[in-house]
Amino acid sequence: MRGRMWGRASIAACALLAGVLLLAPLGCGGGAADGGASRDTSHGEDGWSWTGEEAEEENGGETPAPADRTIYMCGRSVLGGWFDHWGWDYDPMNPVRFDGHYLVYREMDVPPGIADTAADAARAAAGAGVRTMFFKLCFADFTGGDEDSARENLRVNQGIIRDVVESAVEEEGLTLILGNALPMVREYTDEWLVWNHREYNRFLEELAVDYGGRVIILDLYGTLAAPEGWLLPRYASDPYDSHLSGAAYDALDSELEEVLGG
Repeated sequence: MRGRMWGRASIAACALLAGVLLLAPLGCGGGAADGGASRDTSHGEDGWSWTGEEAEEENGGETPAPADRTIYMCGRSVLGGWFDHWGWDYDPMNPVRFDGHYLVYREMDVPPGIADTAADAARAAAGAGVRTMFFKLCFADFTGGDEDSARENLRVNQGIIRDVVESAVEEEGLTLILGNALPMVREYTDEWLVWNHREYNRFLEELAVDYGGRVIILDLYGTLAAPEGWLLPRYASDPYDSHLSGAAYDALDSELEEVLGG
């Protein structure tokens, strides 16, 4: 999905691409981190299990991935591209190893259903003994164009995040890493989109303060955006596509390492 149609950030297009992530590579380029995909985990009826003799036996005698080093990663096409960059083999039972952690891909629905799929992921994580979850919205989930549209979209997105925080942090007791707004290419960025992104990011920072370490911000925007608020050209797939290049994922790798090591 490339070119002008995708660059206009169609939510339907984002959903379509996310829907095929488990079936075919995205071709985003980049190599695997820390050896790429790992088979150091075992799975049971609920999809994931890390403890007990049965888990080790099912896993060929290898030590299962520790739950306290596992993160459920919740997103759509850009997150799928990041997993592709890490060399994921598209096996939902096979997490990626990154910086000493095991990253499990959990595909999200488009808004408004995204909050429900995030709640499902939070319950699954807690049920498996996992204590950390990552969540972000897609660039297609942000609107500019005019003040009324931007303000209404910001209100909706804030509501989604409040729901995700309630599910993951308050109900399931997880630590939640929130990716902030993803910038779009210059062709599709206007002043109200920039305003929307920055207000959303401010909202997330305030949440992080309110939750005192239980909500952590991964700064996608500060890593990828030009001072004017659009996606830096070297980080875009092409001038009309706000999906990320291999260089962008390299930059985000460094940011994620810092967050995980903090």
